Amino acid sequence: MRRAVAITCEGVSKSFALIDRGNAWRIALGLDGSVARYKALQDVTFDVPKGQFVGILGRNGAGKSTLLRIIGGAYAPDVGRVSVSGAMSALYELGVVASKELTGRQYADRLLMVHGFGTRERSQMIADIHDFSELEDRFDDPVQTYSAGMGARLYFATATAGQYDVYLLDEILSVGDQHFQSKCWRRLRDRLSRGATGILVTHDWAAILRLCETARILEGGKVVFSGPADRAVRQYLYGDQASGEYVAGIAKFKAPPSYPLTIRQGEDFIMRAEAEIFQSSEVFSTFTIERLQPGFGWETSVMSRAPVLVGSAPGHYALEASVPAFPLEQGHYQCRLGLMLVDDTGKRIGLDGYSWLDGTGLALEVVGQAAGSLVLPARWTLQ
Repeated sequence: MRRAVAITCEGVSKSFALIDRGNAWRIALGLDGSVARYKALQDVTFDVPKGQFVGILGRNGAGKSTLLRIIGGAYAPDVGRVSVSGAMSALYELGVVASKELTGRQYADRLLMVHGFGTRERSQMIADIHDFSELEDRFDDPVQTYSAGMGARLYFATATAGQYDVYLLDEILSVGDQHFQSKCWRRLRDRLSRGATGILVTHDWAAILRLCETARILEGGKVVFSGPADRAVRQYLYGDQASGEYVAGIAKFKAPPSYPLTIRQGEDFIMRAEAEIFQSSEVFSTFTIERLQPGFGWETSVMSRAPVLVGSAPGHYALEASVPAFPLEQGHYQCRLGLMLVDDTGKRIGLDGYSWLDGTGLALEVVGQAAGSLVLPARWTLQ
């Protein structure tokens, strides 16, 4: 069954006239037919299902912000159609909707008024904005006196104070200190858990992995990739030749590991692999099972307690990683298996491996449900 769609972009294109001293008057009079134009977007088409955040990745100048402004209604497309279903909150860039001569309180009140909230609602929401932004007495000072971090707290708190159906966010999560960014993520996870839809435009690939199930990559105003967020990030980082950075010539896996691609919860899981060490070095291995949780990112579900010594002399070695009575719930997972060196400081130096980030991830599907309750070993101490 096809999911309901909250945002639709169909064949969207946008260009801007290139202004200089000789042609500005032509543009002002609407005689810009002979003026050179910059193509910011070209035939962009995609849908955003209700209840999902979709990421838009791209370098500076790729057309990300232009696309978001067209979806939000700030720009009109030259060609194409945009449709948004539901109440929308758009944060294109910090402070774009008001004069910085306004106080923080006045800014919040004006934006909420534009969004159609009544006097009583605005009063309650402004109190929430004041508390969330942690501006205290500075809330009644002009915005132009704020630092970048203070402005970030005000703008994000205001844009997300209400419960909207659709959120459009442009790079906002990369601004502010770590404490504030943590609050931002908690609020976005709350909105996502309540069925909100959104688009996150950024060049911060880690933010895409934390919030989005799918993503698009823009290059030169065109969508060059569309698919799962992890594949989009690999494409964005490595291009068509996705590969990690490994030290060659010390050790390597002889072939991809063997393991069951599908396992039933409660069954024993075993992964086997063969490695070859080429020169005398202490080579270690690690094993991890991860899962993408929208709103949180990639979370480790199972991992080896510490790197396990494979061997130190040249030769062939057999590896086996096992998880008895597989405890994870049904769903899609990714396994990671790696070979590495560990120096005297504990730093890990990769030699070879299989990982979703390298484009060589080991997919695992967990099905069914074990009978009865899941019991894990626990050690109690009573005093």
